[in-house]
Amino acid sequence: MKTYKKIMDVLAGIEKLILVVSTILILVLTVGNVFSRKVIHRSWSFTEELVVAVFVLITLLAAALACREGELVSLNLVTERLPKKTKKPIAILVTVLSVIFTMILFYYGMDKVLTQLGKRTFVLNWPEWIFWSFVPIGAGCMILHFIEYCIDFCTDFKFAKRKEEA
Repeated sequence: MKTYKKIMDVLAGIEKLILVVSTILILVLTVGNVFSRKVIHRSWSFTEELVVAVFVLITLLAAALACREGELVSLNLVTERLPKKTKKPIAILVTVLSVIFTMILFYYGMDKVLTQLGKRTFVLNWPEWIFWSFVPIGAGCMILHFIEYCIDFCTDFKFAKRKEEA
């Protein structure tokens, strides 16, 4: 279990690093494009392709990190009022349904990646599958973090870890 948590901590660290770098990239491209349009009177046409693709990556990785903390799919109004015995089965059910949904997202993302092989973007002339690969990457991370949260919740791993640190 500890090895699994270390692997997931490394994955979360990589996701956070990608989020930081991606957010800075979007900021630089957007501000640079606005500056270029207003001062030089020339637009950076490539920024739209990059910003939209990177925004998809940011959205899915941020959702994956939210899954890790159990914050993505949560309706506390109902689950907080349930008896303690039913909380774990409900958590497992929610995890199973969330993983099924995310597997469907992964499947259709991979299908789109495969159909985009050989096609290139309009402005940058980059392979389109690169940008579409962000969908299955994000979905894969979400699946792993949904499962991680469920394991943590059902084994009270985080609570035990907090007691050790105190």
